[in-house]
Amino acid sequence: MALTPVNNEAFIREVDEEVRREQTAKLARRYGVIVGVIVLLALAAFGGTLWWRAHQASVAAERGDAFMAAMASISGGKDDDAKKQLATIAGSGAEGYAPLSRMLQADLLVRERKDKEGADAFLKLSQDGSVPQPLRDVALVRATTIQFDTLPPQQVIDRLKPLAQTGNPWFGSAGEMTGLAWMKLNQPKKAGELFVAMTKDKSVPASLRMRVGQLAADLGYEAVQPQDMPAS
Repeated sequence: MALTPVNNEAFIREVDEEVRREQTAKLARRYGVIVGVIVLLALAAFGGTLWWRAHQASVAAERGDAFMAAMASISGGKDDDAKKQLATIAGSGAEGYAPLSRMLQADLLVRERKDKEGADAFLKLSQDGSVPQPLRDVALVRATTIQFDTLPPQQVIDRLKPLAQTGNPWFGSAGEMTGLAWMKLNQPKKAGELFVAMTKDKSVPASLRMRVGQLAADLGYEAVQPQDMPAS
């Protein structure tokens, strides 16, 4: 059973007192003063490690509760409270919760119709190497979706190239935007072939496969027909 921080402090004191009282003299006689001190420090370090692990778990739980409270504020329409809560978590550098909080901060900006600020926040998150890759991918898709109508088509294609691949979790969203960008560049062959590939990928939502299947047909490419597509 994991020890709480309080119990660990008591454990460390108990180990320290016991070693000093009964063992230090014996160790000094048998192995010398230096070895006795090393053993004492090792025992103290062991107790400290137990305390640190328990402390980290406690902090993580607190941050998790704070994050859930922020989400509850958003659900309850208390955006001002949510912003304060999210700012605290995002500034804490907490692994996992900090980038999630930044994601929600960006989403709140979009909800307030501050699309430029929201897209910039998502893009910044997608470029942060300290953020887990799955979250960076989500942020990149969100930023590109918001900016799609204002970005040069080639920039959309270049930005989403790693995601617009069969088997990628974001193949659907990234592939559709990439195909539309190819159409803007008057490259129907590249767009049509990509749309056909999307209709064959069952990981892409059925509604999206149906939509790009129609686009592929409009471009003269034979895609999987909507009636042949299994429900998602």
